[in-house]
Amino acid sequence: MRNSGNDSPEILAGLTEKVGKEDRPLPVPRSRMARNERIRNGMQALLALPYYLLVCPISQPGRTARFLQHIFEYQRSEKIYSRNRHLIPTVEPEQLFPGLFHQNISVLDLGSRPSGTTFRETYILVSLLKLRGARAIFEFGTSEGRTTLQFAINSPKDAEIFTLDLPADNFSTCFGRACPDEASFRRLPVGGLFEQYAECRKIRQFLADSATLNTEPFRDKMDLIFIDGDHSFNYLKSDSQNAFSMLSPRGVILWHDYGGRWPDVARFLRDLSSQKKLFHLAGTTLVVHDPAL
Repeated sequence: MRNSGNDSPEILAGLTEKVGKEDRPLPVPRSRMARNERIRNGMQALLALPYYLLVCPISQPGRTARFLQHIFEYQRSEKIYSRNRHLIPTVEPEQLFPGLFHQNISVLDLGSRPSGTTFRETYILVSLLKLRGARAIFEFGTSEGRTTLQFAINSPKDAEIFTLDLPADNFSTCFGRACPDEASFRRLPVGGLFEQYAECRKIRQFLADSATLNTEPFRDKMDLIFIDGDHSFNYLKSDSQNAFSMLSPRGVILWHDYGGRWPDVARFLRDLSSQKKLFHLAGTTLVVHDPAL
């Protein structure tokens, strides 16, 4: 999908994200959607209760366990967000980055995956890349390579995108992982999505434990860093420490999955907010740090 470069936040809010065969509205800022979203989620959970509590325990007990776990995680994430909203202010993306939604970008429709970036989040990431003219990009957490490819397509010809993830057969890590079976949710190998595109020549893929990463070759050089690796507290802390050492004077860092089903992301960013100025981008699960702000 191509963007003409004239999209405002109001136009963005009306776009739709393709998910399988159905379209769904893009997220809007939490301040405007919170009430309706909570009512809708509550009604859906209430209507689903008889099925998951009366039918599934007999035929599919695992589904009941996952349903109850999701309810618990949702309640916990709501409490965390409520506690953190004054520590990490929510702002409109273009309020922080004037002109953000006036970039000429290309966003491919690559389908979706439950833990991946939404269309709006991808739009913001590549727009920020364009706005800053980022030529050195580092990504913690490659997965299938969806976001990596979007970076490659929208970056200058001489750009380098470094992306890091664990090898598929790596079962021993420096820290405990929040989702040790993450590989089972992938339909492709790590980075398998971008291999078929010409833009992959910009991409430098590393398969290693991010906690043992030697950051010296990247020190003070990265213009944009995207942290979307393992969501355990220790890995978030390690990846973030590495990111700060790698950040160029004009660089920005973004974290994914804040306010979602990963409580350690919110807990870590809450702690970090006492040391660094952080902003939550409205309508997304992205948090950004820009030393210039």
